Amino acid sequence: MKYLYVANWKMNISFNESISFCENNSKDLQQLTQNNIQLIICPSFVALASITALLKNSAISIGAQNCSAYESGAYTGEVSVLSLAQIGVTHCIVGHSEQRMYHHETTEQIINKIKLLYKYNITPILCIGETKENFLNNQTFTTLTQQLEPILHAIQQEKHPIIIAYEPVWAIGTGIIPEPEQLTTMFAWLFNLINLSISHNNIPLLYGGSINHQNIASLKRIPHIDGFLIGGASTNFEELKQIITLSH
Repeated sequence: MKYLYVANWKMNISFNESISFCENNSKDLQQLTQNNIQLIICPSFVALASITALLKNSAISIGAQNCSAYESGAYTGEVSVLSLAQIGVTHCIVGHSEQRMYHHETTEQIINKIKLLYKYNITPILCIGETKENFLNNQTFTTLTQQLEPILHAIQQEKHPIIIAYEPVWAIGTGIIPEPEQLTTMFAWLFNLINLSISHNNIPLLYGGSINHQNIASLKRIPHIDGFLIGGASTNFEELKQIITLSH
């Protein structure tokens, strides 16, 4: 299984900046995908088609940051999975805490999105994570169980792949990350829970939240972490390059 790095650009850089990022660093980006590494870049919707075309002859995968829970219809402002598939998108983030928080995304909607992504052969990157309040009240495992179990049950018979990213909400963009002991316990728990639910699938587990070149080496040593979901740091090429190269 390849080691995964997912660059989630969110709404941090514009269309022009996204294109320049890929054009200016095309060769270096391709070099980063050597040594059994998979890089997935997730730009904004408007940049997806252009960046897919720019990088179509490379080993870099392109992911969307979200998709509609509906296949088609009168859903103004939504982007269909079919359209994503038609432009060559291979991955899609679902369940991100910012979607749950700002757009009240529900577990039912996430399941619908995953099933549509499977229909069009796009791999979902499912995000889970607890809030600071959950963490302080010792509700982390309860919260993650509530987020994960219905989804694992819904896809139990599926043969399609899925990637699961654990992002504690209180670590996103704050510069604070859990202690290594906490993450070791968390990923061992996640690994066991997922394997009990879906025994036929080797599901990659990612960590996300305030990743940078200073903490990546210690994060890489934690068992069961198969890669990283990187936010703001991934919009700076030199920082992204260090994150990938320092951990191998």
